[in-house]
Amino acid sequence: MSAARRAAGLTKYLARLGHRVTVLTSVVWGSGAVPGAARTLRTRDLLVSPLNWRRGGVAALKGDSAGAAPATPSVVASWLVPDLEVVGWTPFALAAARRLARSGDLDCVITTSPPASGHLVGVALHAMGVPWAADLRDGWRFESLRPRPALGALDRLDRELERLVATRADALSAVTPPIAADLAARFGREVATITNGYDPEEMGGNATAGDGDASGDALLTPGRRTLVHTGTLSFGGRPLGPLLEALQALKATAPAAAQRLEVALVGPATDAERAQVERAGLSDTVRLTGAVPHATAVALQRAADGLLVITGPGQSGVATGKLYEYLTARRPILVIGDETAAACIVEQTGAGLAVGRDDPEALSAALRRLAENPDELPSASDEAVARFGYPALAQEMETLVETAIARRHTARTGR
Repeated sequence: MSAARRAAGLTKYLARLGHRVTVLTSVVWGSGAVPGAARTLRTRDLLVSPLNWRRGGVAALKGDSAGAAPATPSVVASWLVPDLEVVGWTPFALAAARRLARSGDLDCVITTSPPASGHLVGVALHAMGVPWAADLRDGWRFESLRPRPALGALDRLDRELERLVATRADALSAVTPPIAADLAARFGREVATITNGYDPEEMGGNATAGDGDASGDALLTPGRRTLVHTGTLSFGGRPLGPLLEALQALKATAPAAAQRLEVALVGPATDAERAQVERAGLSDTVRLTGAVPHATAVALQRAADGLLVITGPGQSGVATGKLYEYLTARRPILVIGDETAAACIVEQTGAGLAVGRDDPEALSAALRRLAENPDELPSASDEAVARFGYPALAQEMETLVETAIARRHTARTGR
């Protein structure tokens, strides 16, 4: 998951900057120590308890099972704000965090969301005197993909929780400029933009023990131009329809180019997505491979002729974690959704093309260019890519932490 990779990447390189990092996380997202962390504390989580009837879907999203991924969040989520983890994980995290704070061994706490309820740990530690930096990887109420609260009172509570976090935290950061701008406008706060990124030491395309087939060769068809998408679709609100419509148009207008092109959707897939591809008559063009190990996904990105980012309507703040790995592959990137942060990054780095999701003709033309002349499409330069590496981003997070500590000191002492 991109969230886990962001936390792991920042931890690793903050440690190399000389910081002693403690990671507090859930048993859901792995086991053992996080590389670089002085301590890794994994607490209980009801997501993996027998009480969670959807735990099979969680396993599919993580790539731990071959089952179908859930297409939508649980309906129970509309009755819990800000999210399911407020009862599933946050109580366990709060207890562990308070013990850490009482030890006097914390200089600053960084909370990161989603889940938004994780920021309640920051609220609690801040009340105990610990400086606090809140990091938002998605908007909380801005372009939220969470289910709408079932009652008006719950919606008001959610709004107040967001305000509490945005106004109490000593420093704020967001992963894209639109999310940062929204927070700054609504709460009158300075908000840093610290993007997602990539670990340069993981981008060599080499497998590690247990990764299986890291080459990914078996997932690509020899002799065809391959456009690769890695990650989830429906669960993140990313519709498959615009891509399928453009592929159908390509078949009708340039059948030879369509025959040459293959789209590999690499990651957990829902039953509905598989059915959608079949109904569109594109089973010979679109391959849904299912989840693969991360090393295999990285190798596929490098073996591809082009790389695909799909965004949904109302997602201007989206720049998915895989985008930054894509940049390191030096393959042309095609973004569906030209109004998004992802499109801005691709255009600013000269890494590819962005087209509107409501413009099937333009998307079909871009697909034809990829099928016929992929070498003529732009790709990112080394200089453009380097600023998104976690070594550079860790320095930005270090600055945010120092800001949080200084502001907390000023609030306490008046100087």
